[in-house]
Amino acid sequence: MNRRQYLTRTVAAGASTGTLAGLAGCLGGLTDTSDANEVTVSDRTGERALSRAAGSLNKAAQSLDELEGLENPEDIDFDPQKPHNHLSAAREHLDTAESELGDDRESDIETLRSYADAVDGLITVTATITDDTLADDIEAVNAVLEEEGDLEEANETVDDRNETVTGARERHEEVTATIDAIDGDRLAELSGIDLADLEDGAATLGDAVISLETLTRTYDATLDGDDGYGALERGREYADDGEYEAAQAEFETAEATFAASLDRLEAGRSEAPEGFVDYFETASCQNGHLRDAAGAFAESAAAAADRNPVAAESYKKQGEDSLDAVGSCSN
Repeated sequence: MNRRQYLTRTVAAGASTGTLAGLAGCLGGLTDTSDANEVTVSDRTGERALSRAAGSLNKAAQSLDELEGLENPEDIDFDPQKPHNHLSAAREHLDTAESELGDDRESDIETLRSYADAVDGLITVTATITDDTLADDIEAVNAVLEEEGDLEEANETVDDRNETVTGARERHEEVTATIDAIDGDRLAELSGIDLADLEDGAATLGDAVISLETLTRTYDATLDGDDGYGALERGREYADDGEYEAAQAEFETAEATFAASLDRLEAGRSEAPEGFVDYFETASCQNGHLRDAAGAFAESAAAAADRNPVAAESYKKQGEDSLDAVGSCSN
């Protein structure tokens, strides 16, 4: 099954929970007593709670049908509140089931709790990669790189975004470990969900969140005040003050950072969802020109230190042209 449609089976499983309804029906038969004229109805509270928990979990999982459009994450209008409400209901039902059923059903309850943890994590990751404010943050970063805006403010923006995305990637790792530990046969019997579909959906989300983390970590490095854009700015200040050796060292540091960022982006672009490709291409363009600018400025500083003003001015002009080219990357 296409992993972007990995939970579409949930509609049938979640709407009726027919498997569990049949089980509950069997348990709900009348039991004869010693008095032929009297019958006792067995207590099905625990079984009903277990069945309802599975149904609520499947409804929560249904929200991930939106992953069908994951190639363009920003086009997805994903609201995690509704599935989280279903998850809350499911956990309450599981608490009831635990209090009503015997120890022999403990493994079934734990299976559904693991299912709940997995779906909860997948919803969190989905919310992160479909966050429509991502474009705003990238525009703010582009403004700094292309118009020499507020570097400190841009760094704070990138730091916050990178922390969120890294947290989502770590949560995804936890989800993967949880899914790996689930008994697929029991999950299918309890909820009607095929574990392989859940695994495929998690893998799709994993690819997306890793791509997004590559992007945010790259911007974090590019804008870094010590080794990235900050080093480039300090190098220009040293050069203006005639401290050419110090300027050259800063430019070389910046050049190495931008080159590493470019390599990271080139490696990650091939795995990125279609909706992230433009971001990767823009960032690659920016880091390529920044690398060239820093390299040219380093040569200019070295030439100036060697008292070769003609070469120094030529290299400086190359650097300025490369910096100007950064401004056209997002167009």
